[in-house]
Amino acid sequence: MQTTVRFTPAAIAAISERAAAERLTIAGFIGTAALAAAQCGDPLHRPDRDPRRPLAEALDRMAGELNAAVAAVRNSGDGPGREAALAALPAVAEQTYTVLDAVLEVS
Repeated sequence: MQTTVRFTPAAIAAISERAAAERLTIAGFIGTAALAAAQCGDPLHRPDRDPRRPLAEALDRMAGELNAAVAAVRNSGDGPGREAALAALPAVAEQTYTVLDAVLEVS
């Protein structure tokens, strides 16, 4: 069976260079690489397929919430506003620890 594939000149140059280094024709290199990619679980290493991605996103959200809570304390001055901002910190910290525990469990 024969298939036609189109590449940009820059892609052909890169493929040609790598094929030569592997002592393969361009077609042989492309065929070998395509078969290896097809047999691989995640040939493109797409980050959206990483099972740890939701945890990393949750950790990033928690870091943002923790930073916002600390900034609220810093910017609240003295009085009831500061007390309210300080009162929110333990809950945000607890959520952060929960997310960190989940990340460590997966690691």
